[in-house]
Amino acid sequence: MVRTTILGIAAVGTLLTQGWGCSTGQRGANPSRTTTMTPRVPIPTPTPMPGPTGGSSNVGCGLQLATSPLAFCETFDQPHSGGTRTGDLDPVLWGVSRIGKIDSGQGALNLISDTQMIACGATTTVGPPNAVRVCNGQVYESQNDNHGVVNIDLYPKQPFDFTGRTGTVGFDVSADSEGIHGAWPEFIITDKPVPGARSDISNTGGTSGNNDVLPPAAANEIGVNFDGGCAKTTDTTGVAKIYVTRNNAFIEVPVNQTDCVKKGSPTAMNHVEVRVNQARIEIWMSDGGSRTLKMVASADNLNLSFTKGLVWMTDAHYNADKFPNPNGQRVHTFAWDNLAFDGPKTYRDLGYDVPEANERNGAATSLGYSVGSPKTLNVAGNVTWGPNTTGAQIVFNYWVSGTAVPSVSLNGNEFIDTPNPFAADGLSFMWRSISIPIPSLSQVHSGANSITFKSTDGSTVVANISLIMVHGAEVP
Repeated sequence: MVRTTILGIAAVGTLLTQGWGCSTGQRGANPSRTTTMTPRVPIPTPTPMPGPTGGSSNVGCGLQLATSPLAFCETFDQPHSGGTRTGDLDPVLWGVSRIGKIDSGQGALNLISDTQMIACGATTTVGPPNAVRVCNGQVYESQNDNHGVVNIDLYPKQPFDFTGRTGTVGFDVSADSEGIHGAWPEFIITDKPVPGARSDISNTGGTSGNNDVLPPAAANEIGVNFDGGCAKTTDTTGVAKIYVTRNNAFIEVPVNQTDCVKKGSPTAMNHVEVRVNQARIEIWMSDGGSRTLKMVASADNLNLSFTKGLVWMTDAHYNADKFPNPNGQRVHTFAWDNLAFDGPKTYRDLGYDVPEANERNGAATSLGYSVGSPKTLNVAGNVTWGPNTTGAQIVFNYWVSGTAVPSVSLNGNEFIDTPNPFAADGLSFMWRSISIPIPSLSQVHSGANSITFKSTDGSTVVANISLIMVHGAEVP
């Protein structure tokens, strides 16, 4: 929840009237690369949202740079019980996914290690789904990478629409990353509600079967890493990398790093606002404990392939013990708050999760399912949808040693076979994220539903499975 007075709004407005400034020789995948900029995209001088009016009733979640009315605001004031993999978040409104280790011989099918979670006034040992907690007006999530690569992704099921305009998304986070070999918060927008939708930007894939890469990108997305980039001193952080995926083709774009901020904590959070259109993205941040924004990074010539999507709060780990970090981020907890975005109120997807396998494996839990042989899984809850529903899709992550894409059948209907959308990258032995549309709403049952998977590759594992009813409900 918002606890401080918004400062420096006039200064922010002055900076924004200077337009979409740019520079060459930007740091990115190729530090020596220079970029020829397209003409500046005109951005109107923003009218700041109202400041806090007291407690959790603040209208706007502290969003300062929005130029359109508020469409979504979540202050995480009350926990919800009864979720599947969403912990204390309401599964009707939120989706949560986790990506972990694969070692079929050891029964590790999306294996997530127990973590020491620091939240709600205590340190407790928890596993999924209990590593997502809501208390003290914040949402906390914790991970233990256990010397590997893991991530957890949280998203609201209401799309953010920036069609024909510059949209603004804001949130608070305890941004205290020790760098790319640590734990870091990440912000992503995807065109579809695919789980595990982030990409490793320091590896290009593996063929050894060692699961040595982070999950790949969604088909169309943009992502920002708050992993210590632009660090002037050890107590500062910023944006190091920005990446874009267009039709499953991943690219890291050159970043113009303009500043950095003091690291935050759960009690002195960094406020972040992201302004984005199809051509450009700006990232504004405050120092930990402040609300005064300054632009820390930008990127141009994005050529995004979508203008409406889902926003994700992601916690990524990359073997945080590989290079010793002062704060030891192999086991780490991030706090988030005040997620908001502007624009039109579009609709709300209704998502129904398949319960995870939840097989204990030492001090860890195996969440996925082997589907080398056909396997039928039940969807949790009674599926419903509204009259304006436009379609249904099955979303999931899958891991395979080759290139096979699992086939799916909803409620015993004909199997849907999907050509490999990732053939161009030539990679294997890695997690994928995918959305498979259902041919007709008539295949969806009101109430109980089941999904059957099969694969031509006996190594195939699936995880984070959901049935999504697109435009299933109107936004209140």
